[in-house]
Amino acid sequence: MTTPRLLHLALATIAAAVPGLASAQYQLVWEDQFDGNTLDLTKWEPMTGNGCPNCGWGNNELQYYRAENATVSNGTLKITALRQNFGGAAYTSARLRTANKADFTYGRFEMRAKMPAGQGFWPAFWMLPTDFVFGGWAASGEIDVMEYVGNDTRTAHGTIHYGDEWPANTFSGGSRTVPFGNLVDDFHEYALEWDEFEMRWYLDGQLYSTKNSWWSSGGAYPAPFNQRFHMLLNLAVGGNWPGPPNGSTQFPSTFEVDYVRVFQEGVSNPNACAQVFDDMELADPASEYFTFGGPSAGGQVTNLTGDHPPVPGNQALEANWGNLFNAPGFLGGFGRSFPLDLSNATHFEFWIKPEASVDLVIEINLQDDDNGDDVIPSTPDGADDEFQYGLHIAPTGTAIVSGAGWQKVSIPISEFVDDNSFHTGGNGVWDPTPTSAGGNGQLVNVVFALVSLNGLPAEFATDQWEFTRKSEVSGRLWADENGDGIDNLEYGLEGVRVRLVDDQSGSLIGEQTTDGDGRFAFLNLVGGDYALSIVPSGLPFGATPTFDPDGVNTPGACAFTVECGEQLGDQNFGYRPYYLGQNYCSPGNPNSTGGPGQIAASGSIVTVENDVLLFCSALPPNQFGYFLTSMTPGYLPNPAGSQGNLCVLGDIGRYIGPGQVQNSGLLGQVSLGIDLDQMPRPTGPMAVQPGDTWYFQFWHRDGSASGPVSNMTNALQIQFQ
Repeated sequence: MTTPRLLHLALATIAAAVPGLASAQYQLVWEDQFDGNTLDLTKWEPMTGNGCPNCGWGNNELQYYRAENATVSNGTLKITALRQNFGGAAYTSARLRTANKADFTYGRFEMRAKMPAGQGFWPAFWMLPTDFVFGGWAASGEIDVMEYVGNDTRTAHGTIHYGDEWPANTFSGGSRTVPFGNLVDDFHEYALEWDEFEMRWYLDGQLYSTKNSWWSSGGAYPAPFNQRFHMLLNLAVGGNWPGPPNGSTQFPSTFEVDYVRVFQEGVSNPNACAQVFDDMELADPASEYFTFGGPSAGGQVTNLTGDHPPVPGNQALEANWGNLFNAPGFLGGFGRSFPLDLSNATHFEFWIKPEASVDLVIEINLQDDDNGDDVIPSTPDGADDEFQYGLHIAPTGTAIVSGAGWQKVSIPISEFVDDNSFHTGGNGVWDPTPTSAGGNGQLVNVVFALVSLNGLPAEFATDQWEFTRKSEVSGRLWADENGDGIDNLEYGLEGVRVRLVDDQSGSLIGEQTTDGDGRFAFLNLVGGDYALSIVPSGLPFGATPTFDPDGVNTPGACAFTVECGEQLGDQNFGYRPYYLGQNYCSPGNPNSTGGPGQIAASGSIVTVENDVLLFCSALPPNQFGYFLTSMTPGYLPNPAGSQGNLCVLGDIGRYIGPGQVQNSGLLGQVSLGIDLDQMPRPTGPMAVQPGDTWYFQFWHRDGSASGPVSNMTNALQIQFQ
């Protein structure tokens, strides 16, 4: 933090007096990865029967639950529904619970799973109260982390049930439909974050529903969701929601679970897509932030209600620092203590809304612990580090524009630089991992120091400070010369534009141009659903698609899901260059066959060195030959003196090749690169123009005593580079 000495004194007195308070931070407290080959009965209790006397489990379900239908193998749990007569039911399946084995109040609950497809299937990952403190269902609540019905293979649902006992109960929830693909063919992650006053549902790291209002006839808010709950996994067949199976429903069918995990407040989860440092839903910001003033200013942070960016919650933080002398310089700032394990974080992100006319540098300081005590002392002791990034906000000329409303800031942690002006010493290395996890330290404080550049006060709102884990998507466009859809290290297609679109909102994320090897990469992405598309105008003339990542039924485009922190490569596209093959030279006497080879030029042809390749094969070995070309077909006596005719006019045609002669060699093959912009015209060599047509021929002599007997081009191919 590059600041005057007065700031150092302010930090020493104010920061020491106001400790930071931590909000939700998660550590793994329970998990089952379903290793081995048997269900872990210390974690799960199989439930059996048909629910009687509440037959059909209260939903008119059609299955009988058996322990045998839940198996573990190859690292996953399989809950399998069978068309099987048992216990008076026509179907069997399985239902598992953790009651009195693993009960939780609040936390993050995750499952990674694949869904079954088919009318009548109803898998769920859900939670019930262990003690039913507030009365029967649903006065004591129910939490559905994930529900799904098999006739809609793209949609997941998250719901809470509450209110009075049935039938006076109620519910609220939300759903997310994946924009492509389905939830059946691949594993997806389903998660719920449950705090005292809020529930948040996620699919593949994407928040899709938030609820913070409920009630119970048996107790005051936040009842009923302030008691311990246990988890359940089951695959129902039939029931009120999905209806019964029909003739198209396939049995057996499986609900396959890769893992179930529970995180609770404690140390942060470094693998989270986003670790919230502060969501600004604060009762009293003054008690949770330390503030400091500069030589001519004082300031404060307060709640801002009703004006916030598009993030969960309804509050933001408002910062106001005066400027007593109306002079440029350091004004003061504010910060918060909140230790976080950031082992896998890549970016620091937040929202900001600067007032009009503000011309301000915010020195954002990440202070990390170097001695394992999770404390950054207000008086530097040389044991800790500080890393700084300068964010410039101004009316014009900067990425963040004052007076332009809410704007999101995303800063790669790699762009923060070691700053020794205040916290001198330390090891000079960004330390994201606490000693408890085998590291050298972790983030403790985030501090905003404010420097006015135009003498005006610093006035802005901010919200949702978090550390995120970004993803990458990359691939290659290659010239699939034989059209087999396999990249055999053929040359790349350079200069082609590739677009990335958010498949949920339809908004353009960015555009890249392929490099000399045909490669492209999109960096710093959040996890989510995306679509890639190739801009056709950049492709070589006449190129046809032979491969794209999700099938050539969508040529030049593909859609995919990238999980947070994932490095998704091999998003490759193949295109076969344009060929004109099996062409023959035409009419002439005495030695001609077939018709002239010709190719139509267009404006998309790139006129560079050897931008056309001519190939001939199946020729007599070790014979002389000539490549010829012209814009106009016609007849020309053979240049070697024979009486055959070639397919170009002499007035503008010419011979192509080193020394204008090529030898077919032992294999009877000849190839030659040609620059189209060097082709002759009446006015001299010119570049290829749109609408041009060029004619090509290969002529050879067989050296017989009677002279040339054939000018047949047995396999002339013309390839645009």
